[in-house]
Amino acid sequence: MSEDPRPVAVVVGAGGQIGEAIANALAGDNRLALIDRDAQRLAEVASTHPGSSAFAIDAASTAEIDRVFGMVAETGRLARLAIAVGTTRGGSLAELSDGDWQETLDSNLHTVFRSLRAGIRSMADRGGAIGIVGSVHAAAPHPGYPAYAAAKAGVAAMARQAAAEYGHRGIRVNLVTPGWTATAHTRSRLDDDDARALDEATPLNGQVGPGDVAGAVAFLLSDSARMITGAEIVVDGGASLLGGAAVLRTGYREALGLRPHLA
Repeated sequence: MSEDPRPVAVVVGAGGQIGEAIANALAGDNRLALIDRDAQRLAEVASTHPGSSAFAIDAASTAEIDRVFGMVAETGRLARLAIAVGTTRGGSLAELSDGDWQETLDSNLHTVFRSLRAGIRSMADRGGAIGIVGSVHAAAPHPGYPAYAAAKAGVAAMARQAAAEYGHRGIRVNLVTPGWTATAHTRSRLDDDDARALDEATPLNGQVGPGDVAGAVAFLLSDSARMITGAEIVVDGGASLLGGAAVLRTGYREALGLRPHLA
């Protein structure tokens, strides 16, 4: 890998469908360093990108993430970093346990912080571009997911803060905020009527896919966005213009464990 003159692009969360799509979008112009805790999925993604490096670690571990970023720095210049990590855990605010709250913040906020910090340290001397995947629910209430919303709001604030603090070092930090995204996990919760309702719920009459999110991230990491930092691109087909979750039919809201009158 060290003989390849291309700049290095790190994708944290490369085993997820959005992370995989980001890796696909960045391949070609960059040497890929892929990070995910799911070793099997990571190997599958890495196998489609000859010459890439794969690191099966828990990105929530400071020691592990710092070790990997140190190894990456030894192979060449880290020019681009994409962070696409997180999980959802439902439960109303009054019913949420301390453990569930902490676990959600750990996976959605603290893991992003550790990767962002490591990336900034690696880019401090030569600059670079960082793209973080957040969620529209950072600003739009989603009944039943208070910890997730709080964590994503923290991610959005952290991205803006980093952009303001490190722009003078040539480091750009931007955010992509997807709405409901059609992945294997989310599709499994829909029947045909629900999927049709989602299509009809957006001004663009369609569902957001991982590739749509990846395209926005790749743009923000590219030289075409060289004067863009602290920005946010919403990728939701326009659903947030119409009230987001409020337009979904009752059946899908109930599938999420929400009371119809709350959505």
